[in-house]
Amino acid sequence: MESKKAFTEFGKIIDRLGRLSDDLIEVIDKQIEAVVSSSGEDIEQYVEEYTHLRGVFKEQEHKFIDHLQTMLNNAGISSVEIRLESLKKAYPEKVNTISDWQAKLESQMETLKARHQKLNNLLEFAVEKNMQLMYSIYSLHNKKNTRYSAGGSKEEISSGIALNKEA
Repeated sequence: MESKKAFTEFGKIIDRLGRLSDDLIEVIDKQIEAVVSSSGEDIEQYVEEYTHLRGVFKEQEHKFIDHLQTMLNNAGISSVEIRLESLKKAYPEKVNTISDWQAKLESQMETLKARHQKLNNLLEFAVEKNMQLMYSIYSLHNKKNTRYSAGGSKEEISSGIALNKEA
């Protein structure tokens, strides 16, 4: 009976991990929208929300690993690696449920990985475009960023200085 209770509790831990990964995916999608719309306040809000959720997710991951290790130890299965696959030996009657858990977790992790990659690519694109814009701004040459030296020859003034002087 104790092993059935442990199995049920483990299922709850996996469900919590699933809900948290869904929440993380949702927040990453909101971050992507905020980056695209250049909304600094939204980006900051979603980064804070993501950071909080990521901390809760990490805690849940540790619970998952600890509970899995305990279940495997109680079943007499000692393995170098603590894997969900090993649980199938301890609970042969629950192989389908464990396989469903594996598929669900793998799917969610792949989705999280893809969203992270999409956000990283978007941020890299934004940084690149920002660098190009800043380069264009600072390399402008017009009458506002030249001056005459004491000797009467034209000299350039750094655009950054010219911009700061105008502001």
